[in-house]
Amino acid sequence: MPKPTILISIKTHIDTSSKDFGRSFFEILCEEDERFIPQFLSTSENYQDPFVDLEKLLVDWWAPPVVRRINGRVLNESVEGMSWMRKSAVVSRGMVEHGTVNLKGFKFPSSLWFNSKWARHVDFGHLFEAWVELSRPEIGMLHLFTDDETASLKSPEGTSFKVGSLGGSAKPTIPNIGWAMVYGESYKSELDTASIEEAGFKVKVVGGATIVQVTEKISDVVDDFANFSQRRAELKSLFRPDLFRIKDEPKLV
Repeated sequence: MPKPTILISIKTHIDTSSKDFGRSFFEILCEEDERFIPQFLSTSENYQDPFVDLEKLLVDWWAPPVVRRINGRVLNESVEGMSWMRKSAVVSRGMVEHGTVNLKGFKFPSSLWFNSKWARHVDFGHLFEAWVELSRPEIGMLHLFTDDETASLKSPEGTSFKVGSLGGSAKPTIPNIGWAMVYGESYKSELDTASIEEAGFKVKVVGGATIVQVTEKISDVVDDFANFSQRRAELKSLFRPDLFRIKDEPKLV
């Protein structure tokens, strides 16, 4: 039986390509639990290169420049993202994609993505909040996926939810509510925080963005999924009906 997994997915419009941002990002991760220190690095998910130290990662991997040319003419310049992974406890992997601007001037946000085996002793909520404070997201989520839910996620919307593909300004609907969601300025009009708090849900402002939790502890998703599911449905009813693409909760056996 697959073990429960943690997923953090964040989209932000701030510049993530600086070494200062990268240093803070990895310091937050590694200070949360030293077993999150990367073991292997990649730009293509081959993971052949070992992690040496943070300074070398920042110089060689964090945001190497990419120049695209057509017939010798520079089309655009950007920076490349990176991936990392651990093969031993706590098994995890992550990816950063830095924001880009297309030829029409549309700005795509940066993506911060982290997947880990569930470990009860790790404070994933604290990790999420620290990254939220650092990145000031447009939208983001922290969720704990268990067998109670993953078997029902076979639709395109379910796949988007499982991989943490959030809508953002280019696609303003969201696949589903994770255990904790963070809503930035562009989603401010979607939130009736007074009604959400009155219904007993925890609301916290971090780094100018609003975090809303379904239950008090993320372990509730493992310990009592039926109650988590019921509370998520109640929370979803406090948003406009077409904001979340998954409408129904999983049918539990």
